[in-house]
Amino acid sequence: MLIVSLHGTLPEAGTAGVPEWVHLIPAGTVRGADGRGPYTLRDPAAVIRASMAAGRLPIDENHATDLAMRTGGAAPARGWIVALEARADGIWGRVEWTPAGQALLAERAYRGISPALVVDRATGEVRQLLRAALTNTPNLPQLATLHTTQEQGLPMDLTKLRKALGLAEDADEAALLAAAEAARIAVETQARQLRRIAEAAQVPNPEAADAEQIVTALQTQAAAAADAGQLAREVVALQAQIAALQQERARERAIAAVDAAIRAGKPIPAVLREHYIARHVQDPAGVEKELAALPSLHGGGLGGRVPPPPGAGQAGLGADEAEVVALLGLDPEAFAKEKARLGQIAGAA
Repeated sequence: MLIVSLHGTLPEAGTAGVPEWVHLIPAGTVRGADGRGPYTLRDPAAVIRASMAAGRLPIDENHATDLAMRTGGAAPARGWIVALEARADGIWGRVEWTPAGQALLAERAYRGISPALVVDRATGEVRQLLRAALTNTPNLPQLATLHTTQEQGLPMDLTKLRKALGLAEDADEAALLAAAEAARIAVETQARQLRRIAEAAQVPNPEAADAEQIVTALQTQAAAAADAGQLAREVVALQAQIAALQQERARERAIAAVDAAIRAGKPIPAVLREHYIARHVQDPAGVEKELAALPSLHGGGLGGRVPPPPGAGQAGLGADEAEVVALLGLDPEAFAKEKARLGQIAGAA
Protein backbone atom coordinates (compact mmCIF):
# COMPACT_ATOMS: atom_id res chain seq x y z
CA MET A 1 0.00 0.00 0.00
CA LEU A 2 1.04 3.63 -0.66
CA ILE A 3 -0.04 6.77 1.14
CA VAL A 4 -0.42 9.77 -1.20
CA SER A 5 -1.77 13.32 -0.90
CA LEU A 6 -3.95 14.64 -3.68
CA HIS A 7 -5.00 18.23 -4.28
CA GLY A 8 -8.11 19.98 -5.54
CA THR A 9 -9.77 23.36 -5.34
CA LEU A 10 -12.26 24.22 -2.64
CA PRO A 11 -15.88 24.73 -3.75
CA GLU A 12 -17.40 28.15 -3.67
CA ALA A 13 -18.26 29.25 -0.15
CA GLY A 14 -21.84 29.56 0.96
CA THR A 15 -23.48 32.66 2.30
CA ALA A 16 -21.47 32.35 5.50
CA GLY A 17 -18.25 32.15 3.51
CA VAL A 18 -17.48 28.58 4.62
CA PRO A 19 -18.39 25.48 2.52
CA GLU A 20 -20.15 22.65 4.36
CA TRP A 21 -19.23 20.01 1.75
CA VAL A 22 -15.84 19.63 0.08
CA HIS A 23 -14.80 17.47 -2.87
CA LEU A 24 -12.17 15.02 -1.60
CA ILE A 25 -11.67 12.21 -4.16
CA PRO A 26 -12.43 12.53 -7.88
CA ALA A 27 -14.27 9.82 -9.78
CA GLY A 28 -12.54 7.59 -12.28
CA THR A 29 -8.79 7.60 -12.92
CA VAL A 30 -6.58 10.66 -12.43
CA ARG A 31 -2.90 11.47 -12.65
CA GLY A 32 -0.99 14.28 -11.01
CA ALA A 33 0.55 17.10 -13.01
CA ASP A 34 3.91 15.97 -11.69
CA GLY A 35 3.35 12.60 -13.37
CA ARG A 36 2.46 10.52 -10.32
CA GLY A 37 -0.33 8.01 -10.64
CA PRO A 38 -2.57 6.97 -12.12
CA TYR A 39 -4.96 6.60 -9.16
CA THR A 40 -8.42 5.10 -9.61
CA LEU A 41 -11.59 5.31 -7.51
CA ARG A 42 -13.35 2.01 -8.35
CA ASP A 43 -15.47 1.32 -5.27
CA PRO A 44 -16.58 4.54 -3.52
CA ALA A 45 -18.78 2.65 -1.02
CA ALA A 46 -15.87 0.48 0.15
CA VAL A 47 -13.63 3.55 0.45
CA ILE A 48 -16.26 5.34 2.54
CA ARG A 49 -16.66 2.33 4.86
CA ALA A 50 -12.91 1.96 5.38
CA SER A 51 -12.43 5.69 5.90
CA MET A 52 -15.21 6.28 8.43
CA ALA A 53 -14.42 3.16 10.47
CA ALA A 54 -12.03 5.27 12.55
CA GLY A 55 -14.62 8.01 13.15
CA ARG A 56 -14.32 11.62 12.06
CA LEU A 57 -11.25 12.60 10.04
CA PRO A 58 -9.13 15.74 10.59
CA ILE A 59 -8.46 18.57 8.15
CA ASP A 60 -5.22 20.45 8.95
CA GLU A 61 -3.10 23.03 7.14
CA ASN A 62 -0.55 21.99 4.52
CA HIS A 63 -0.41 18.39 5.77
CA ALA A 64 0.82 19.42 9.21
CA THR A 65 -0.23 16.03 10.61
CA ASP A 66 2.03 14.15 8.19
CA LEU A 67 4.92 16.54 8.83
CA ALA A 68 4.44 16.30 12.59
CA MET A 69 4.97 12.53 12.38
CA ARG A 70 8.55 13.24 11.30
CA THR A 71 9.34 16.57 12.97
CA GLY A 72 7.18 16.48 16.07
CA GLY A 73 5.57 19.85 15.26
CA ALA A 74 2.03 20.96 16.04
CA ALA A 75 -0.82 19.87 13.78
CA PRO A 76 -4.09 21.41 15.00
CA ALA A 77 -7.25 20.44 13.18
CA ARG A 78 -9.04 23.23 11.30
CA GLY A 79 -12.04 21.04 10.63
CA TRP A 80 -13.42 17.52 10.99
CA ILE A 81 -14.86 15.37 8.21
CA VAL A 82 -17.93 13.83 9.85
CA ALA A 83 -19.59 12.20 6.81
CA LEU A 84 -18.69 11.02 3.31
CA GLU A 85 -20.99 10.82 0.31
CA ALA A 86 -20.52 9.20 -3.09
CA ARG A 87 -21.58 11.44 -5.96
CA ALA A 88 -21.25 11.31 -9.72
CA ASP A 89 -17.96 13.22 -9.65
CA GLY A 90 -16.44 11.27 -6.74
CA ILE A 91 -16.53 11.37 -2.95
CA TRP A 92 -17.51 14.48 -1.01
CA GLY A 93 -17.14 15.10 2.69
CA ARG A 94 -19.27 17.10 5.10
CA VAL A 95 -17.05 19.18 7.37
CA GLU A 96 -17.54 20.64 10.82
CA TRP A 97 -15.08 23.53 10.77
CA THR A 98 -13.38 24.78 13.93
CA PRO A 99 -13.54 28.52 14.66
CA ALA A 100 -9.97 28.84 13.38
CA GLY A 101 -10.87 26.93 10.22
CA GLN A 102 -13.95 29.04 9.63
CA ALA A 103 -11.85 32.18 9.95
CA LEU A 104 -9.28 30.89 7.45
CA LEU A 105 -11.93 30.06 4.87
CA ALA A 106 -13.88 33.24 5.44
CA GLU A 107 -10.67 35.17 4.78
CA ARG A 108 -10.02 32.97 1.71
CA ALA A 109 -6.60 32.11 3.14
CA TYR A 110 -6.66 28.78 1.24
CA ARG A 111 -8.12 27.84 -2.12
CA GLY A 112 -7.46 24.12 -2.28
CA ILE A 113 -7.99 20.84 -0.42
CA SER A 114 -5.54 17.92 -0.42
CA PRO A 115 -6.71 14.49 0.80
CA ALA A 116 -4.22 11.91 2.10
CA LEU A 117 -5.16 8.53 0.63
CA VAL A 118 -4.16 4.90 0.97
CA VAL A 119 -3.54 3.57 -2.56
CA ASP A 120 -2.81 0.03 -3.73
CA ARG A 121 0.79 0.11 -4.94
CA ALA A 122 0.24 -2.49 -7.65
CA THR A 123 -3.07 -1.32 -9.13
CA GLY A 124 -3.27 2.34 -8.12
CA GLU A 125 -6.75 1.76 -6.68
CA VAL A 126 -7.80 4.15 -3.90
CA ARG A 127 -8.56 2.18 -0.73
CA GLN A 128 -9.06 4.70 2.07
CA LEU A 129 -9.15 8.40 2.97
CA LEU A 130 -7.00 9.13 6.04
CA ARG A 131 -7.33 12.93 6.41
CA ALA A 132 -7.15 16.13 4.34
CA ALA A 133 -5.32 19.45 4.37
CA LEU A 134 -6.01 23.03 3.35
CA THR A 135 -3.48 24.07 0.70
CA ASN A 136 -2.72 26.72 -1.88
CA THR A 137 -0.90 24.39 -4.28
CA PRO A 138 -3.65 22.42 -6.03
CA ASN A 139 -2.45 20.81 -9.21
CA LEU A 140 -5.38 18.81 -10.46
CA PRO A 141 -8.24 20.74 -12.08
CA GLN A 142 -10.70 17.82 -11.72
CA LEU A 143 -10.18 18.47 -8.06
CA ALA A 144 -8.63 15.87 -5.98
CA THR A 145 -5.38 14.20 -6.14
CA LEU A 146 -2.16 16.11 -6.73
CA HIS A 147 0.94 15.97 -4.58
CA THR A 148 2.30 19.01 -2.86
CA THR A 149 5.83 20.13 -3.59
CA GLN A 150 6.79 18.66 -0.22
CA GLU A 151 7.50 14.96 0.07
CA GLN A 152 4.03 13.65 0.86
CA GLY A 153 3.07 10.18 -0.21
CA LEU A 154 6.35 8.47 0.53
CA PRO A 155 6.04 4.67 0.46
CA MET A 156 5.75 3.02 3.83
CA ASP A 157 9.12 1.93 5.19
CA LEU A 158 8.67 -1.81 4.80
CA THR A 159 12.20 -2.50 6.05
CA LYS A 160 11.26 -1.36 9.55
CA LEU A 161 7.96 -3.21 9.35
CA ARG A 162 9.70 -6.45 8.34
CA LYS A 163 12.13 -6.06 11.24
CA ALA A 164 9.33 -5.34 13.71
CA LEU A 165 7.49 -8.46 12.58
CA GLY A 166 10.64 -10.61 12.63
CA LEU A 167 10.61 -11.28 8.89
CA ALA A 168 13.42 -11.60 6.37
CA GLU A 169 14.52 -8.48 4.51
CA ASP A 170 13.05 -9.77 1.25
CA ALA A 171 9.63 -10.71 2.68
CA ASP A 172 6.86 -9.72 0.26
CA GLU A 173 3.54 -8.04 0.95
CA ALA A 174 1.73 -11.36 1.45
CA ALA A 175 4.23 -12.38 4.13
CA LEU A 176 3.85 -8.99 5.81
CA LEU A 177 0.07 -9.27 5.86
CA ALA A 178 0.22 -12.84 7.19
CA ALA A 179 2.63 -11.83 9.96
CA ALA A 180 0.50 -8.83 10.88
CA GLU A 181 -2.61 -11.03 11.04
CA ALA A 182 -0.77 -13.57 13.20
CA ALA A 183 0.34 -10.77 15.52
CA ARG A 184 -3.24 -9.50 15.77
CA ILE A 185 -4.54 -12.98 16.61
CA ALA A 186 -1.80 -13.43 19.22
CA VAL A 187 -2.70 -10.13 20.88
CA GLU A 188 -6.40 -11.00 20.92
CA THR A 189 -5.66 -14.48 22.30
CA GLN A 190 -3.48 -13.05 25.04
CA ALA A 191 -6.20 -10.54 25.90
CA ARG A 192 -8.77 -13.34 26.21
CA GLN A 193 -6.43 -15.39 28.39
CA LEU A 194 -5.71 -12.42 30.64
CA ARG A 195 -9.44 -11.79 30.94
CA ARG A 196 -10.08 -15.40 32.00
CA ILE A 197 -7.26 -15.22 34.55
CA ALA A 198 -8.62 -11.91 35.82
CA GLU A 199 -12.08 -13.45 36.21
CA ALA A 200 -10.63 -16.43 38.09
CA ALA A 201 -8.65 -14.05 40.32
CA GLN A 202 -11.87 -12.09 40.95
CA VAL A 203 -10.33 -8.85 39.70
CA PRO A 204 -12.88 -6.02 39.45
CA ASN A 205 -13.69 -5.17 35.81
CA PRO A 206 -11.70 -8.09 34.33
CA GLU A 207 -12.21 -6.77 30.79
CA ALA A 208 -9.94 -3.80 31.55
CA ALA A 209 -7.55 -5.49 34.00
CA ASP A 210 -3.86 -5.42 33.15
CA ALA A 211 -1.17 -7.93 34.11
CA GLU A 212 -0.11 -5.95 37.20
CA GLN A 213 -3.64 -5.93 38.61
CA ILE A 214 -3.96 -9.67 38.02
CA VAL A 215 -0.62 -10.40 39.73
CA THR A 216 -1.65 -8.27 42.72
CA ALA A 217 -4.94 -10.14 43.04
CA LEU A 218 -3.21 -13.53 42.82
CA GLN A 219 -0.66 -12.49 45.45
CA THR A 220 -3.48 -11.42 47.75
CA GLN A 221 -5.19 -14.77 47.29
CA ALA A 222 -1.93 -16.63 47.90
CA ALA A 223 -1.41 -14.73 51.16
CA ALA A 224 -4.96 -15.55 52.22
CA ALA A 225 -4.35 -19.22 51.39
CA ALA A 226 -1.16 -19.19 53.47
CA ASP A 227 -3.10 -17.73 56.40
CA ALA A 228 -5.74 -20.42 55.94
CA GLY A 229 -3.02 -23.10 55.97
CA GLN A 230 -1.58 -21.75 59.22
CA LEU A 231 -5.05 -21.69 60.74
CA ALA A 232 -5.60 -25.30 59.67
CA ARG A 233 -2.34 -26.34 61.33
CA GLU A 234 -3.34 -24.56 64.52
CA VAL A 235 -6.73 -26.30 64.47
CA VAL A 236 -5.04 -29.71 64.05
CA ALA A 237 -2.71 -28.97 66.98
CA LEU A 238 -5.66 -27.88 69.11
CA GLN A 239 -7.57 -31.02 68.20
CA ALA A 240 -4.57 -33.12 69.27
CA GLN A 241 -4.49 -31.31 72.61
CA ILE A 242 -8.20 -31.88 73.08
CA ALA A 243 -7.81 -35.59 72.23
CA ALA A 244 -4.99 -35.90 74.77
CA LEU A 245 -7.10 -34.21 77.44
CA GLN A 246 -10.04 -36.46 76.61
CA GLN A 247 -7.80 -39.52 76.89
CA GLU A 248 -6.49 -38.29 80.22
CA ARG A 249 -9.98 -37.65 81.56
CA ALA A 250 -11.14 -41.09 80.30
CA ARG A 251 -8.27 -42.75 82.16
CA GLU A 252 -9.07 -40.81 85.31
CA ARG A 253 -12.68 -41.97 85.13
CA ALA A 254 -11.55 -45.56 84.46
CA ILE A 255 -9.22 -45.53 87.48
CA ALA A 256 -12.00 -44.14 89.64
CA ALA A 257 -14.49 -46.79 88.46
CA VAL A 258 -12.13 -49.76 88.87
CA ASP A 259 -10.84 -48.63 92.28
CA ALA A 260 -14.43 -48.07 93.41
CA ALA A 261 -15.25 -51.64 92.38
CA ILE A 262 -12.22 -52.92 94.31
CA ARG A 263 -13.30 -51.01 97.41
CA ALA A 264 -16.78 -52.48 96.99
CA GLY A 265 -15.28 -55.95 97.32
CA LYS A 266 -15.41 -56.92 93.67
CA PRO A 267 -12.99 -59.83 93.03
CA ILE A 268 -10.40 -57.85 91.02
CA PRO A 269 -6.84 -58.92 91.79
CA ALA A 270 -4.12 -56.27 91.67
CA VAL A 271 -2.67 -57.94 88.58
CA LEU A 272 -5.93 -57.26 86.70
CA ARG A 273 -6.45 -53.67 87.84
CA GLU A 274 -4.60 -52.12 84.85
CA HIS A 275 -6.37 -54.53 82.52
CA TYR A 276 -9.78 -53.27 83.65
CA ILE A 277 -8.65 -49.64 83.52
CA ALA A 278 -7.46 -49.98 79.90
CA ARG A 279 -10.70 -51.66 78.90
CA HIS A 280 -12.77 -49.02 80.69
CA VAL A 281 -11.01 -46.25 78.71
CA GLN A 282 -12.15 -47.92 75.47
CA ASP A 283 -15.60 -49.11 76.61
CA PRO A 284 -16.76 -47.42 79.82
CA ALA A 285 -20.34 -48.67 79.67
CA GLY A 286 -19.43 -52.27 78.90
CA VAL A 287 -16.80 -52.55 81.65
CA GLU A 288 -18.99 -50.88 84.25
CA LYS A 289 -21.77 -53.33 83.41
CA GLU A 290 -19.31 -56.19 83.82
CA LEU A 291 -18.03 -54.84 87.15
CA ALA A 292 -21.57 -54.46 88.42
CA ALA A 293 -22.26 -58.12 87.61
CA LEU A 294 -19.29 -59.33 89.66
CA PRO A 295 -20.21 -60.63 93.14
CA SER A 296 -18.98 -58.59 96.07
CA LEU A 297 -16.75 -60.26 98.61
CA HIS A 298 -18.35 -58.04 101.21
CA GLY A 299 -21.78 -59.18 100.09
CA GLY A 300 -20.71 -62.81 100.67
CA GLY A 301 -20.90 -62.23 104.46
CA LEU A 302 -17.22 -61.67 105.21
CA GLY A 303 -17.87 -58.21 106.52
CA GLY A 304 -14.91 -57.25 108.64
CA ARG A 305 -13.86 -60.80 109.37
CA VAL A 306 -10.61 -62.27 108.23
CA PRO A 307 -11.22 -65.11 105.76
CA PRO A 308 -10.38 -68.64 106.88
CA PRO A 309 -6.82 -69.75 106.33
CA PRO A 310 -5.88 -71.74 103.27
CA GLY A 311 -7.05 -75.32 103.31
CA ALA A 312 -10.71 -74.55 103.79
CA GLY A 313 -12.12 -75.64 100.48
CA GLN A 314 -9.99 -75.07 97.38
CA ALA A 315 -7.16 -72.77 98.47
CA GLY A 316 -9.35 -71.55 101.33
CA LEU A 317 -12.24 -70.59 99.05
CA GLY A 318 -15.88 -71.41 99.45
CA ALA A 319 -17.77 -73.29 96.77
CA ASP A 320 -19.35 -70.10 95.38
CA GLU A 321 -16.03 -68.30 95.39
CA ALA A 322 -14.28 -71.19 93.69
CA GLU A 323 -16.95 -71.14 90.97
CA VAL A 324 -16.47 -67.40 90.39
CA VAL A 325 -12.70 -67.80 90.25
CA ALA A 326 -13.07 -70.58 87.70
CA LEU A 327 -15.46 -68.51 85.59
CA LEU A 328 -13.03 -65.60 85.59
CA GLY A 329 -10.06 -67.81 84.82
CA LEU A 330 -8.18 -66.59 87.92
CA ASP A 331 -5.51 -68.35 89.91
CA PRO A 332 -7.28 -69.67 93.08
CA GLU A 333 -4.15 -69.19 95.23
CA ALA A 334 -3.69 -65.58 94.06
CA PHE A 335 -7.35 -64.86 94.58
CA ALA A 336 -7.27 -66.34 98.09
CA LYS A 337 -4.28 -64.17 99.04
CA GLU A 338 -5.99 -61.02 97.67
CA LYS A 339 -9.15 -61.94 99.52
CA ALA A 340 -7.26 -62.36 102.76
CA ARG A 341 -5.54 -58.99 102.25
CA LEU A 342 -8.84 -57.21 101.67
CA GLY A 343 -10.32 -58.91 104.73
CA GLN A 344 -7.46 -57.69 106.90
CA ILE A 345 -7.92 -54.15 105.59
CA ALA A 346 -11.63 -54.28 106.33
CA GLY A 347 -10.98 -55.68 109.83
CA ALA A 348 -8.50 -52.94 110.60
CA ALA A 349 -11.04 -50.35 109.54
